[in-house]
Amino acid sequence: MSEVTARRAEERDLDDLRAHQPRPEIDLVGQRFEEMAKETGILAVAENEGQIVGSGFLDFVDEALQPEVKNLWIYPEHRGLGAGQALWTWLEGQARDKGYDEVFLSVAPDNAKAISLFLQLGYAPTGDHLIIDNPSTHVVADPDQVSTHYAIYRKSLRAY
Repeated sequence: MSEVTARRAEERDLDDLRAHQPRPEIDLVGQRFEEMAKETGILAVAENEGQIVGSGFLDFVDEALQPEVKNLWIYPEHRGLGAGQALWTWLEGQARDKGYDEVFLSVAPDNAKAISLFLQLGYAPTGDHLIIDNPSTHVVADPDQVSTHYAIYRKSLRAY
């Protein structure tokens, strides 16, 4: 099995990323690529044998959660190859290179699979929550699954 690597997304990657994004109607890929052009974030892709297998975003906008890893998406048929780990490591390295001592993420408290992964990656719950005043259904297919808050997790970059 070959090693999965991660790198900064390029314009040539957009068609592939858009074809695999979970909610194409909101074009989150396009939004994140524009944010990268404004230098308010970094869109990354994971590759396996030259094929894109996932993506993630490092957001520099919210001062309280700066930087924040967001929108990690591994194509379902490529899960279990280490793409998530490759993206996390690369994005955390980008944060470290920009002088940050810590990195954050937010997650719906009932997302047990994601929370388990985050704990394995060295993240710890802060006990804080991000309250969503006007929860948007655009990020989930089922409006009944919209979270009204997210748990905040933090990882120190000093120890790694």
